[in-house]
Amino acid sequence: MQTPILSRLLWLSQYIVLVSASNFALVERASASAVPTPISVAPSQNWDGDDGPWSSFTIQVGTPIQDVRVFVSNEISTTWIVETEGCAVGDDTCSNGRGLLFNPNSSSTWSQYGFYALGAEQNLGSTGSARYGNDTVGLGIQGSGGPSLPDQIVGAFSTDDFYLGFFGVNPASTNFTQQEQGKASYMTTLKNQNLIPSLSFGYTAGNKYRLKQVLGSLTLGGVDSGRFVPNNLSISFAPQEGRSLLVGIQSISSVDQNGTTSNLLPSGGIMASVDSTEAQIWLPVEACQAFEIAFGLTYNDTNGFYLVDDALSSQLTAQNASVTFTLGNSTSGGETINITLPYASFDLLLTPPAANLTSNTNYFPLRRADNSTQYTLGRTFLQEAYLTVDWERQNFSISECLFSENMQQTLVAIQAPSDTTSSGGSSTGKTVGIAVGVVVGVLVIAAAIGAFLWKKRQTKRDSEKEKAEKAKMLDNDMEDQHRQGFKQELGVDNEHQRFEMQGSTPEEAKAKAEAAQAQWINEKARYPGERSGIAEVAGGDVSRSEIAAGDVSRPELPSSQGGPLRPFHELYDPSAPPAELPGDPVGELEGSVPALSSQTSFSSSRRRSLNRNNPGSPLSQSSGRFSVANKVSRGKRQARDSIPSLHATAPTPPPKPAAGLSSPPPSVRPTSRRNPSNDIYSPLSNEDMMSPGSAGMTVRGGTHVVSPDSPADPEASRRSFWARMTGKKH
Repeated sequence: MQTPILSRLLWLSQYIVLVSASNFALVERASASAVPTPISVAPSQNWDGDDGPWSSFTIQVGTPIQDVRVFVSNEISTTWIVETEGCAVGDDTCSNGRGLLFNPNSSSTWSQYGFYALGAEQNLGSTGSARYGNDTVGLGIQGSGGPSLPDQIVGAFSTDDFYLGFFGVNPASTNFTQQEQGKASYMTTLKNQNLIPSLSFGYTAGNKYRLKQVLGSLTLGGVDSGRFVPNNLSISFAPQEGRSLLVGIQSISSVDQNGTTSNLLPSGGIMASVDSTEAQIWLPVEACQAFEIAFGLTYNDTNGFYLVDDALSSQLTAQNASVTFTLGNSTSGGETINITLPYASFDLLLTPPAANLTSNTNYFPLRRADNSTQYTLGRTFLQEAYLTVDWERQNFSISECLFSENMQQTLVAIQAPSDTTSSGGSSTGKTVGIAVGVVVGVLVIAAAIGAFLWKKRQTKRDSEKEKAEKAKMLDNDMEDQHRQGFKQELGVDNEHQRFEMQGSTPEEAKAKAEAAQAQWINEKARYPGERSGIAEVAGGDVSRSEIAAGDVSRPELPSSQGGPLRPFHELYDPSAPPAELPGDPVGELEGSVPALSSQTSFSSSRRRSLNRNNPGSPLSQSSGRFSVANKVSRGKRQARDSIPSLHATAPTPPPKPAAGLSSPPPSVRPTSRRNPSNDIYSPLSNEDMMSPGSAGMTVRGGTHVVSPDSPADPEASRRSFWARMTGKKH
């Protein structure tokens, strides 16, 4: 499975390389011509506005085409134009002054949304609404060859808040309802259709006072490098919506022909918005008052403008003072540039109905800002400054304009962040890069698939191996449990104690068992009439009834009649030390102990006590797991009715075996018995067996010893005691 998939992926990568190579040979020139270049929007040759004059630009709207003149706005993303209701019927002066009028009803491609607020310059007090719809919009005059895009958002208004319309160069999308998906802007559509290299633009407002009038300049997707002096200042976007182009004004100063200088920003640095939608410069009140002193201005409280009469205008023209703005990325420090405006930049004209005036009046384009949201550098500032904005990199720059008699247009593309192709160059390198990237991507995917399949197979092997190991462990655990259960079934109490015969073969084990049996039988021969043997030989079973009847003279059965040996034998070792019986620890075998009553119990645990009191419990009958008190009480019936006292007595050494006989071989040993304290198996030592022939009985955990006034016959006493203790038949 793994090999076919990898081979197919490798074949696919080779196919992509071959197709790409063939495309290089077939469409190399076409690819080169498809590289987008910046678009220069030609100015209209007109000076428009009621607060200007300002250089405007011509655009085409509707079907059939209706030419209108507009200004440039970096704050809006749609196209605003003045509709027919903006002027009285037949008022051609008004119509021409407002950049010509647009009639939506005359356009066959008009599709209306409805009336909505204009939504720009609201921080500066502007209001008004517009009739919004979709229509075809083209750049430049008819026949100029500029791009024409259908289905673009157009706002047709008649309010006096804006005298002319605007062409928006902001790429933000627009939606009229929350449910509707945002509609692409004109700039974004140009970029999506590969008509411009990036979402960027370069703009200067132009001015009427330099040379022979310098028209405005607008370049989409790049800049006109012949219109400005480059610098190293790059300013990042601000997070405020609608005021993203914030620049730090670190200082403002003026100097006249007499060398008199003035600080026009006494309150320190501020952040101001660069907005080509607005005509004037808005500064703090303290700065405006400094301008008043330096230029002899008077503020008109009625309309909020600084009006200049003819006498003051002549005086200021003679002084020819200049104003320098020092700009940076913040209000202080860092890289800075100086933009110097001559007095002519401020010598502008208001025409009715602006400022509710009835005649043309000169004014100084300075406005008092109520708060920091109104600090603005408008078109007055952009007469001497060139603005470059890169929407995709979210930064902009401001440069000092370059003016010369022979200015030549030099368009330079601003490439999108992901595009490294130089302007006007061949796209072969880009296509090769894409092909190589695709091949590398295919190889990476193939490697990933191969690694996944190998990992999957390895995981499967590991899983099978783990399952096999778990199964083996489970089998071992079951076998151990089976063995343990087999041992438990044999019993571990006194009645079922067992010995394991060592030996590597069954023959050796049998020989050792027969030797042990012979020694045991020979040992028993020393005690004639004994019927209480501990070991059981096949055929030598003697019932308890015979002992109860006093029949102790029955001869031992010969071993030849016993038949085969049983697998386990309980053997009696006459040379073993005194036996230990389980019981609760009372003390060591030293000193004397207090007298015990016949009711004293020496059970080693609560469970033994419960079993002993339970008639149905094996321990209450013949299991041998009974307390020392009960064992001693059995002896009372044969010894005496009461025991005066219990005291410590040194145990009598066991009698030596008959001559020629040796002790049981070391291979015969106890294996285990239940430990009463922790309920686990513990080794059974020879001390756990009581030695016959002793004058007393030693019990570990206490000093309970039968007193010397025991029955006169030690053999009878010993037989009776072992019969009671072990419950063996004789």
